[in-house]
Order: sequence, then C-alpha cells, then structure tokens
Amino acid sequence: EASFKNYTLLQLDEEFSRGRGLDIGARAWKGGNVLLFFCDVDIYFTPDFLNTCRLNTQPGRKVFYPVLFSQYNPALIYGNPEHIPPVEQQLVIKKDTGFWRDFGFGMTCQYRSDFINIGGFDIDIKGWGGEDVHLYRKYLHSNLLVIRAPSRGLFHLWHEKHCADELPPDQYRMCMQSKAMNEASHGQLGMLFFRHEIEAHLRKQKQQNAKKI
Repeated sequence: EASFKNYTLLQLDEEFSRGRGLDIGARAWKGGNVLLFFCDVDIYFTPDFLNTCRLNTQPGRKVFYPVLFSQYNPALIYGNPEHIPPVEQQLVIKKDTGFWRDFGFGMTCQYRSDFINIGGFDIDIKGWGGEDVHLYRKYLHSNLLVIRAPSRGLFHLWHEKHCADELPPDQYRMCMQSKAMNEASHGQLGMLFFRHEIEAHLRKQKQQNAKKI
C-alpha cells in the first residue's frame, strides 16, 4: 500500500530457526546503527506503536519489550464463523476478546549495536520458542535498561497453533501452554467444558416450566 520497495531477501538452505533467521538479518545490515523491530508474521501493529518503539529505545541505554494484546479464537468469541467481523474490527481490548501476553518476549525494539554487543540470539536453539527468552535474560543481566510495558497498538492475531512432536519436552510444554491460553478466557473455556451439564440444567428448567403451565 505504501509502495515500499527497499528490502533485501536472504535465502538460506537449512533447518528452520527463528533466532538464526533474525540474527542473520540483523548482522547482514551494513547501513549503520539502525533501530530494529523484531516482529512475527501473526502480529498487527499500528503507526502509533512504531513511535512508541522509537521513544522507548536508546543505543547503549535502553531496549523495549512491549507487552502485546493477544486475541482469543474468534470462532469461540463470536459464536459462529459466519459472524466473525473483519480483522480491524476485532482489535478491541476487552477481557472477553483476548489477554495481555505478559509472558511473551518475541516482539522487541532495540538498536543493532546493542543486539550485536549482547551476542544476539542463541542460534543453537531450533524450531519454536526459547530464543527470545534467552535474549531477554541477557539484557536483564546487562547494564542496559529494559523497558517492559503494555502497548495498545500491538496485537497478536489468533491462529491455530501446532506443536511439533520433534520439539524437546521443555519447548513442547511451552508451546502447549501457549496454545491453551490462546483459545478463550477461563470463563469461556469453563462454559465449553461444562456445556453438557449446562444443557442438562436447561432441559430440566424447560421441563419444570412446562409442568407449571
């Protein structure tokens, strides 16, 4: 939409690793000390968020780890796939539409110099998860100030999550916990889990009302 064409595609022929991909991309840049925003493909962000990204980072001083708002499964929230509104209308911050993803550290703003000096990602971590937490902990133990705050302009869009059998036990457990938390709120999941009990109660109520009539 913005006719932006200034990008470089780096092709690799190796096993997928999110951390290695981002690390290679950051190190391949030769245009000076730029501000990096690491962002996954399932993230929706606003122009206001980019300003927040700039304001909360400073080379050699500050890195920014925003807390994003994560959507619940729209099929459960809106009850029927036919009633799901467009994505832009789903970006509502309410307890029934999603939750603040305070355990996620994948979306982050930092200057390239700080990323290089801290040692970048652990490129030995393969597949899903772990590399972002490792980088976050390195910053916590450094002299840099880590800014951690909710951002109203950063959304994780819901999508079906698959946890690969090849993942080590700790990564697989993290993946499954993330999968469960993304479906719906505790109240909504409770209604689904106890739906047979609820339906039985409604049938009894209906029968009792019929007898009174």
